[in-house]
Amino acid sequence: MLRTVFYVCPVCSNVIPAAGQAAISCCGISLPQLEPEEMNGEHMVRIEAVEDEQFVTLDHPMSKTHFISFIAWVSGDRVELVKLYPEVNAQCRLHMRGHGYLYLYCNRHGLMRKRL
Repeated sequence: MLRTVFYVCPVCSNVIPAAGQAAISCCGISLPQLEPEEMNGEHMVRIEAVEDEQFVTLDHPMSKTHFISFIAWVSGDRVELVKLYPEVNAQCRLHMRGHGYLYLYCNRHGLMRKRL
């Protein structure tokens, strides 16, 4: 599962994770595979333990034109994806077990990841 790739439709914001490269199309458009960059200062996350989950938060604008579209946790055996929407706080709870990658997708800056 660590080879999971993401595709996002620019028309409808559909998010499609795949366990490997694929030919994906949505809304009549062939979607390119997103290439992740390392998280930077503007897109840093805070993670704190809450019960048996991890509470992930970001200080990021969530306006209709600039927002975080999804947060995903990818480990060796699972993918957990939480879809976020404009005008709602950029936060979620994830079952993060073991080591893996935390991904987030900003509709302006693209896909970012952090190894944890």
